[in-house]
Amino acid sequence: MDMNIFRTAMEFSSDGILISDVNGNVIYLNKAYEQTTGLKKEQILNKNLKTLMEEQIFNKAISLSVLQDEVPISIIHKYITGKSALTTANPIYDKEKKIIGVICNTRNVSELLNLRNELFETKELTKKYSEEIKILRQLALHHEEFIYESKVMENTIKLASKAAAFDSTILIHGESGTGKEVLAKFIHNESPRKNQPFIKVNCAAIPNELFESELFGYMGGSFTGASKDGKPGMFELANYGTILLDEIGELPLPIQSKLLRVIQEKEVFRVGGQTPISLDVRVLAATNKDLKKEVAEGRFREDLFFRLNVVPINIPALKERREDIPKLIQFFLEKLNRKYKKIISITDDAINILKSYTWPGNVRELENLIEYLFIMNTSEEIDIEQLPPQVLTQQLYTNSWGEEDSYIPNLNYMIERYEKSIILSTLKNYPSIRQASKVLGVHYSTLSRKIKKYNIDYDVF
Repeated sequence: MDMNIFRTAMEFSSDGILISDVNGNVIYLNKAYEQTTGLKKEQILNKNLKTLMEEQIFNKAISLSVLQDEVPISIIHKYITGKSALTTANPIYDKEKKIIGVICNTRNVSELLNLRNELFETKELTKKYSEEIKILRQLALHHEEFIYESKVMENTIKLASKAAAFDSTILIHGESGTGKEVLAKFIHNESPRKNQPFIKVNCAAIPNELFESELFGYMGGSFTGASKDGKPGMFELANYGTILLDEIGELPLPIQSKLLRVIQEKEVFRVGGQTPISLDVRVLAATNKDLKKEVAEGRFREDLFFRLNVVPINIPALKERREDIPKLIQFFLEKLNRKYKKIISITDDAINILKSYTWPGNVRELENLIEYLFIMNTSEEIDIEQLPPQVLTQQLYTNSWGEEDSYIPNLNYMIERYEKSIILSTLKNYPSIRQASKVLGVHYSTLSRKIKKYNIDYDVF
């Protein structure tokens, strides 16, 4: 990147930014850093962090800890000017993954609280999940398989419902965890074949040498280890019903040509057999791969792609339908509460943090996380404190750089919860309040007040 562009971008940032090199020398700070901390550029620039501490300009230099441990640190830092800021320091690496410096980001706490008030002054967040469940049950969609409110998901379901009435082949595309199998079952249950078999074949789980016998069956004694009575293949088992070829992109090329013939001719030959077996099977296929790219690179047959892609349906990733996340969370919690006869809810702040996460594992990852939080929770309410680091870290990074789909939560609440978690973690390692206060860099009386403020049971440490 052109350094002039870089410096201009830094200067226009609303966050304070300070950069130090691998030796702890301050090599850059922007105007926002001066405004946030009350410190002047001439006091800091080109000085070593250790010197700044000796001169008592800094009472704590978290960048030095990051240089030593190469682990990001976030604290609420009170500067000698009396100003407080939410301060985050992250290591900077070169192409060889060698640390070359630290970038420190500061945000004015009072500004964050004012922003919180502006965002939430007219909005009352719902607290009782019995009401949320009622809303969930009143959604326009009445199919049990799907929980959604988003327009993009509504269009996907409408397309699947319309296509279900016909026997055309359907190619379902979506990232892992988006619910491709669930959609395939929905199509089967909405079709005239709903009372007939639904057979799923995981193409990624079948060894290459067994593909043909698994899909098409075999005659008795046709190969070593074969049953003397033979065995019907998946297509025969799905006769008059629906077969789902999941992970179709993993199908070997030799099997692709045979599958194409089965779809076209509506008949199958068992391995070792000479007589065709007629079929009446609805074929659905699912993949997380770009099959057009696979065709272009010679890994997938073009004629099979066109045969499967009569009705293409794309399931949007969870990050593309964030408005569905609160309803999904409550659906999973309600299911767990019924199963384990508990009443566990989740705070709106926690939901909003989860709503801003990118969910690389999609709905499956969300369901697994809710189950984990349900199991690990020790109270009747899941809060921000219980959320895993990868979710909170991404939230802080996203908001710091103001990406388009970032969400700004109840900041005062978030800051307090974060401060409480730091105190709890420190007390676990330093049971003495006096020791803990020295580690945290605050006065003994200050830490004592905060312990009382957050209702921390000191006796358990």
